[in-house]
Amino acid sequence: MIKLYSAHLTNCDNDNEAIEYLKGMVWCECEHVVTDQPKYSRFVESYEGVDCYYDYGSDLYYFVEVSE
Repeated sequence: MIKLYSAHLTNCDNDNEAIEYLKGMVWCECEHVVTDQPKYSRFVESYEGVDCYYDYGSDLYYFVEVSE
């Protein structure tokens, strides 16, 4: 189970756009849900306790709170 933030990105041209969003977002103000890790995804970047993944099944970037 992961803490998946409600914020996600679609229609990005490359990982760099998602990384900029990851580093610019105020994550403590964003809601999240506890769910299973999406099946078709790859890790992109981690920044200050938040991981970014690309879900190639749905063609979107999503963000997860890093668990201790």
